[in-house]
Amino acid sequence: MVTKTLSRYFWFVVLLTLLDTSLCGKDTKNGLTEENAQVTVSVYNPADVPGEVLSRAEQTASRIFQRAGIEVNWLNCQMPAASEEASRACRELAFPTHLHLRIVRKSAGLKGEAMGISFQGQDGIGCLADLFYEPMEELERSDGTNVATLLGHVAAHELGHLLLGTNSHAAAGIMQARWTADELTSTHLARMVFLDQQAQKMKQRLLEARPALRRGTGGCRSRPRHAGLNVPFFCNLGLDRCGKSSFRGLYRGTVID
Repeated sequence: MVTKTLSRYFWFVVLLTLLDTSLCGKDTKNGLTEENAQVTVSVYNPADVPGEVLSRAEQTASRIFQRAGIEVNWLNCQMPAASEEASRACRELAFPTHLHLRIVRKSAGLKGEAMGISFQGQDGIGCLADLFYEPMEELERSDGTNVATLLGHVAAHELGHLLLGTNSHAAAGIMQARWTADELTSTHLARMVFLDQQAQKMKQRLLEARPALRRGTGGCRSRPRHAGLNVPFFCNLGLDRCGKSSFRGLYRGTVID
């Protein structure tokens, strides 16, 4: 009798252990099991954003994506790279699981108030976004906006465009087309997050991409050209909407044509 009881207890413990390990790397929500979605972002910083500011910006963007159920792995890429291994890791490009973010002083071809732009093809596939740091510094000087917080939100917005595809602006949240002066304050920025439907779409896209990457069939295998005219579709933050030729800009909280 004792032997049978111990035997049953042993297999019960084994079963619990197997169930526990099968849930590793997954979250439970409302009694359902959800896999963690992950995206890697190579960050290039020719604008020479101070390391502390960049770190806080990445933390801000990470928190926004964490609320959406997505973990971001940041690769801060040096030019030249510290090693060949680091260089290879930074050069990796695979839609949608490995994206590139470049921070420059300002846009070479857009209005001076533009804060960011993402590059996508007509099929919605894109791996590159540019952020423009100088307009953010100007907002910090004129309106007291925390530049690290703003940089993090702009990064999340542009990465959101890459993960969501074309026509991904929304009426509210981090993906809304217009950011007013009031919304650019640190208090309001903290409330700008991805909507539930957006979070679900991004997670699904990332999780579905894993088998395709293992088969070697991911998009964005070559680095896109930076000039907006070389890419058929783009979305500009600091501008009011995405489009091929029509823009409206955000200047100190006022939308202008």
